[in-house]
Formats: sequence, C-alpha cells, structure tokens
Amino acid sequence: MGRTFICALAALGLATASALATPPAATEITVSGTGSVSLPPNVATVNAAVETNAANANDAVAQNNAIYNRVVTALEQLGVARSDISLAYYNVNYNPRPAVAPVNPDAERYGYTVSRGFMVKVRDLAKAGRVADACTSAGATAINGISFGLSDPGVARSQAAAKAVADARSNAEALAHATDLRIVALKSIELGGGLVGPVPLMRAAAVPAAATEFDQSNVNVTMTVTAVFLAEP
Repeated sequence: MGRTFICALAALGLATASALATPPAATEITVSGTGSVSLPPNVATVNAAVETNAANANDAVAQNNAIYNRVVTALEQLGVARSDISLAYYNVNYNPRPAVAPVNPDAERYGYTVSRGFMVKVRDLAKAGRVADACTSAGATAINGISFGLSDPGVARSQAAAKAVADARSNAEALAHATDLRIVALKSIELGGGLVGPVPLMRAAAVPAAATEFDQSNVNVTMTVTAVFLAEP
C-alpha cells in the first residue's frame, strides 16, 4: 500500500516536471512588408503596326510585306539590330462587300485587311523618338505606344525584395515588442509585387521637321511580401 502510494507520487512528480519543462507554444505574427527601388530606364520599346487593305488577299499580304520591309530597312539604318524587332501579332481579316450599297461606302473597308503589329527594342534612349518617326515615315500606319524599362530588371527586383523582407521583419519586431515577445524564427514568407514602368510623355515638336522626343521618368520596382514569424516570451 505504502509502496504504491510512493510510486503514484513519483509518477505525478515526473508528469509535473515534464509539464514544467515543456516550453509554451510560439506565437505566430503575420505581417506584410514593402520595398521599392527607383532606377533610370535604359531601354525603350516602340510598339508599331502596319495595316493594308486590298480586294485580293495576296495583294494585301504583299503590300503589308513591302511596307514592313521598308520599316525594317529604315530601322537598321538607325542602328537597330534585326534581332531587336519582333512580331507582336499578325491578322488577316475579310470583310465582304454587301449586296446592297451602303449609305456611306467610305466608312467601311471591304476585302482583305492585313494587320501586323511589331515591337522595336531601342537600346539607345536618345533614339526612341527617331525610331517612332522612322516607322511612320517608312509606312507604318500606327504607333501604339512607347514604354521605358530596364534591360535587366532582375537586379532591381532583388534589391526591392530585400527591402520588403527587412520591412516585414521590422513590422514583426515592433508587434512582438509591444506584446513583450521576441522574434525567434521565420515560419513562412510569400513574395509578390512587380515592375511598374514610367509613362512616356511626348514632347511636341517645335517645327514640322523636328524629331519626336519623349520625356521619361524613373522605373519604379516595388515588391511586397507576406511573412509569418514565430515569437516567444
């Protein structure tokens, strides 16, 4: 009887000691962080298009090819590499002429319409306006936009991501300090965000012969993270 009671007390003591030795569960602190890097652009992209129309599909295609080849030749004369000119889209559409003559026949284009969109990467930013002018002078029917960016955005994204992680940790430490806790580990982290380029501003030419010029601002690279930290007393 006495031995049994002693064994029970010993087991209770071991259980109590084990409970006291078990550390409390860590508290999870979920925070977000943001990091931004602003850099001057070093590359521009001109988006242009050539559209032709003819009653015969072969004629429409041939006209489009001829104009596009003139554009490429003009761009190469400006120093643009052929590898920096890439196709964006190519469409051939047919619009038959109606049996009944329309009220305003000039408002519609009948026959075959060939649309070709292409992008020109300009590595010399000072030539961006001249490239746009060369496209239209050689026969391009539209300039659909000019964008400025970075030739290697990976470095900027890495810098922005590092700032975002540091911001997240700072936020977590502030919350932990406010609740008398300390950060002991990083449980998980998710990365988001992306590249935001500047919007080019077209500068009006002083005289008709003047080349088109563009004003560009810095490229802003912003990354965001969501992190879960573990904190203990």
